[in-house]
Amino acid sequence: MAYRKDSIFKNVDWWTILLYVLLVVCGWFSICGASYDYGDPNFLDFGLRSGKQLMWIACSFGLATVILSLDHRFFDTYAFLIFGILLLLLFATIFNPNEIKGSKSWIVLGPVSIQPAEFAKFGTALALAKFMGEYTYSLSNRKHFMATLAIILLPMFLIIMQKETGSALVYLSFFLMLYREGMPGAILFAGVCAVVYFIVGIKFSIVPMADEVTPWGEFAVLSLIIILTSGLIWV
Repeated sequence: MAYRKDSIFKNVDWWTILLYVLLVVCGWFSICGASYDYGDPNFLDFGLRSGKQLMWIACSFGLATVILSLDHRFFDTYAFLIFGILLLLLFATIFNPNEIKGSKSWIVLGPVSIQPAEFAKFGTALALAKFMGEYTYSLSNRKHFMATLAIILLPMFLIIMQKETGSALVYLSFFLMLYREGMPGAILFAGVCAVVYFIVGIKFSIVPMADEVTPWGEFAVLSLIIILTSGLIWV
């Protein structure tokens, strides 16, 4: 394992770290307040939510130190390997018998529960950076474009199979990066429109119009599709 020869604290942005620590501390106190049981001041008990979060906070600082110690070439070399291991972990999680609140996205290790989907975000970003960083990469190349979609959509599909759609939707943010790499704006625009259609359709799906037959949600969505599609044609 390669380590950086220079000091890991030489080029650290201390203001960013300070803001991060403040957010973590505020978040931990919020968890303590939300899970507080009157008469039980033991916030450090690992059996409680506050204790578990404190343990993960300590682990995150240790992991951050290790990551800063590694040479940047380590991530470039093992990006696809890390991504592949996390995909296997996501696949194995589907068959995990430990179901928490209807979701099978958790792996229980004693008193600790972890979500591989969260680590897969890091692996997906690494794999995309490795693949798109190649000198010959071009988003206009059909093979490259399909491979890029596969890197993003495959973990999304596995996470949806775990009944964790909310975490899967986070992966759609990678398409913002593709727009910067040359993806047509019409595709990004269509994606934003799909989100708007969904929200409007759900919000007003049970509100009838004057004819008491057609819901306002259905009418609004169809109208938006016609208007925005016409706009795309003229563009």
